[in-house]
Amino acid sequence: MPRGKTDSARWEHEWRASGAFAGFPELEMMGYDRLTEATPLSDHRHERCYEFVYVENRRVTWEVGDALYPSHAGQFFHTKPGEWHRARFRYMEPSIIWWIIVVDPAELPGWLGFGEADRARIGAALNALPRIVTADLRAREPFAKLRGVLEHGTADDLFRARHYLLDILLQLLDPPAARQLPLDLREAMLRLSAEIEAEPERRWANKELAARVGVSESHFYRLFQELHGQSPASYVDRQRMARACELLRRADSSVTGVAMDLGYKTSQHFATVFKKYVGASPTRWRSAQDADLNI
Repeated sequence: MPRGKTDSARWEHEWRASGAFAGFPELEMMGYDRLTEATPLSDHRHERCYEFVYVENRRVTWEVGDALYPSHAGQFFHTKPGEWHRARFRYMEPSIIWWIIVVDPAELPGWLGFGEADRARIGAALNALPRIVTADLRAREPFAKLRGVLEHGTADDLFRARHYLLDILLQLLDPPAARQLPLDLREAMLRLSAEIEAEPERRWANKELAARVGVSESHFYRLFQELHGQSPASYVDRQRMARACELLRRADSSVTGVAMDLGYKTSQHFATVFKKYVGASPTRWRSAQDADLNI
């Protein structure tokens, strides 16, 4: 998961064949990242393992093959054993995430103490998971408890570690029913999101957006946060940066021109926002794309 020099808070546990949790080979790695700026995450894979990433706060977009998978607070993203994946633009966006790398049940007899039949059923269920699974913010609790055991527990706490890992997996396999918005309101919010994506350069105001869907400004903010896992302003910034990357790939574009096209008053302000979300200055990012190299 994320590497590099940042001012993020980071914690990581890696399985060892010896030590207090030598009897817990199902969990190859686990980590927590509080990312306050864009952080490198290039192509990688795990041969025998699933990777599950729970987004506690804000939003992260992933790439698997040619497909993009945006995930926001309260959602899991996962990859299957051997799948190459990375963060969009090879940089994690500012966010808070928990992640676990779990050995495929098919690879480990006695996986979490299950018999062959149950191990096969769980393996089949994990293999059938959609790429993005919506849970809720309470899903962080078993992550935090598992971290506590791994940091401070002893071999006698192995049963607790297995319990918390299984709890996390059950959040994926049997997620709670999401609170459903009324269909007409949900459709109106999604239409509005599509308009923002089509015109990211526009100066969108919450008051105007709320009026379009017929709710108060404070209610609109809560609905938007629930639907997208981020504020309207953050969503607009991310759409602008995605459009900026498209424009910067054009040979006849300039950083100043792109900044003006996207509604920024100065190229310096544009460059600051771009680096926050994409991880490099516009000039450096474009040079790396031209050279077909990682930033």
